[in-house]
Amino acid sequence: MPNYKILSGAAAILALSLSFLLAFIPQFIFWLFSVTGNDASYFISRRAAVMFLGISILAWFGRNSGDTQLRRAVCLGMGVMMVGLAVLGGGEFMRGYVGPGIFLAITAEIMFGASYLYLWKSTSKL
Repeated sequence: MPNYKILSGAAAILALSLSFLLAFIPQFIFWLFSVTGNDASYFISRRAAVMFLGISILAWFGRNSGDTQLRRAVCLGMGVMMVGLAVLGGGEFMRGYVGPGIFLAITAEIMFGASYLYLWKSTSKL
């Protein structure tokens, strides 16, 4: 069974790393996914960086929370977000819009998403 504290700490570190990459070195992400950057994509990257920073803060400071309704909501939200990103990444690869580097992201997203959804399911009251 995944440990919520460890999972959320790892998610916080990952989200913080992505925040800094998207804010200051978006070209790395574009290179990894084999997409071309332009003014519009840099604009979206900076906005996504702020969202990832917020996710990082929520995950880091919420990692010690007890088994509450709020923690279950975080598990569901993070799980749906991660699985959704994996599905979108797979779809974009199949359409030919991104390169094989997307599978690094898809793998991480599936692992985090499945772990959060498992925690949500195992603690949800039916």
